[in-house]
Amino acid sequence: MKKYLIILSVAIFAIMTGNVYAQQQVNVGIILTDDVDEDSQKAENESAVVSDDVMKDGKIVIAAGTPVILDVEYQKHRGVGKQGYISVKPVSTTDVYGQIVSLNGAAKTFEGKSRRGAAIGCGVFFGIVTFPVGLLFLCIKGQDAELEEGTKMIATATLN
Repeated sequence: MKKYLIILSVAIFAIMTGNVYAQQQVNVGIILTDDVDEDSQKAENESAVVSDDVMKDGKIVIAAGTPVILDVEYQKHRGVGKQGYISVKPVSTTDVYGQIVSLNGAAKTFEGKSRRGAAIGCGVFFGIVTFPVGLLFLCIKGQDAELEEGTKMIATATLN
């Protein structure tokens, strides 16, 4: 008898307070507010915001303009025409109650233009013709990578 009373009281409590364990996945639009490149010092802190209000059950859960924390990975351009690479992935934001909301989404990536063919071709040709000065053409670097302000991304958040 005691067992049934406990189950009944838990069921009534769950009905009255709503289903606490129900989770909903929502899409969160994100927009970059600053250019992100390998020289950005604050890129991981506040260079992106939520673009639109995120609603759940008719209420705003994440307000537009809320800062988003990003994970920025980059590789600088190097000699022999190697291009730069940058990858930006949303990590988290906060909801209207101040709680941290994790974001899952594909990283936005961009690679600069490769100049490998020009560096090797000129380095070899001019290296043979005007040795050793011609070998300096092997120092030609590829193009930097940069994500411009206004770039949009979409992430997924799991809300309780």
